[in-house]
Amino acid sequence: MDAKGSSTSPARDALELLGKPWGIVPDVLRHIEQVADAYLRGGASLPEARLVQAQSGGGRGFDLVNGVAVMPVTGVLVKRSTILGFFFAEAVTESLAADFKAALADPKVNAVLLHIDSPGGMVDGVESLASLIHRARGRKPVVTLIDGLGASAAYWLASAADRVFITGETTQVGSIGVVATHIDRSKADERRGVKVTEIVAGRYKRVASERSPLSDEGRAMLQDVVDRIYSVFAQAVARHRRIAVEHVVATEGRIFIGKQAIEAGLVDGTATLDRLLEALAPGGPGLSTAKAAKQRAVPPQTHEESTRLRGIERLVAKHGLDAVRQAIREHLQATSSLYKP
Repeated sequence: MDAKGSSTSPARDALELLGKPWGIVPDVLRHIEQVADAYLRGGASLPEARLVQAQSGGGRGFDLVNGVAVMPVTGVLVKRSTILGFFFAEAVTESLAADFKAALADPKVNAVLLHIDSPGGMVDGVESLASLIHRARGRKPVVTLIDGLGASAAYWLASAADRVFITGETTQVGSIGVVATHIDRSKADERRGVKVTEIVAGRYKRVASERSPLSDEGRAMLQDVVDRIYSVFAQAVARHRRIAVEHVVATEGRIFIGKQAIEAGLVDGTATLDRLLEALAPGGPGLSTAKAAKQRAVPPQTHEESTRLRGIERLVAKHGLDAVRQAIREHLQATSSLYKP
C-alpha cells in the first residue's frame, strides 16, 4: 500500500511487475526489461488512449469452428491487462478463464482447442487457469496445439489439456522454470540527485526494494519464492503429463524442439490446426488422425509416485532447490536414458 494513499504510477507499476515471479523464456524477459527501462528513463512514451485501453481489460473470446471452440493464447501471459500491453501482445489469464468456462457451458461447443504461441509470462494467474483446464477433463475434449512456441508458463497451461500437439519440427516447447528480477535503481537516483528514504513496518516489507542494492536477506527471500513456485510448476506438469517429477526437474529449463519434445514426454505428437478441427468436430474421426510418431506410453501416476512427490516437496523446503536438483541430476545421469546434460 502507498502510504500517501494515491494510485500507483505507470513507472511504479512497471517496477513492481518486473519484480514478480515470471515463467517465461529468458530472452523475452530481458527484452521486456529493456523496454521497461527505456520507458522509465523517458525513452518510450505511453499515449493516453493506450493507457485507458490497457486498463479497461476485456477478453479475446473464442472462435467456434464446426463445434470446436478455438481459444488463441498469443503473447505474454498476464493476469490482467498491464502497462506491458503498450509494447507487447498480452494473453490475459483472467479473460482466458472466463472464455474457457463459457466454452464448457456452451451446448454448441463439442471440444476446446487451445491454440498457443507464447513465451510464457507472469506466474500469477497461471496455476488457477491450468487447474481449471485440468479439472475439465472428462467434460469435453480439451486439446492444445502449440504453434511456434509454448514455453514456461505457457507450457504449464498447455500441459493441462487432455492431449498436447505441436505443429512441426521447429516448434519450441519447455523452458520449465521460474525467474524473479531485482532492479537496483539506487545509482540512477543518485545521478539524478534524488535520495529516497523508505519508512516501512514489517521486516520483509521492502527487503528487496529497488531503491537499494539487493541484500543477502532479500536475495534469500526471492530465491525461496522462486523455488516454491518452481516446485508447484514441476509437480503440476508431472501430474498433467503423468510423468515422474524427477524428469520434469531434469529438463533444467531447457527448450525442446520438435521430436525432442515428443521423446521427452512433453507433447503427444504433431498435428495441423485443420486436422485437429476435423478430428474434434461432432462426428469427426477423432484424434487418431493426428500423427503421434514416437509417442511415449506413460502410465498413470501411482500412489507410490504421489508419495514421492510430497517427499520431494519437503526436501526442497528443507535443503533448497539447488541441492535437491543436484541429487536428482546425479541419480538420472546414472539411471535414465532421458537425461541429457
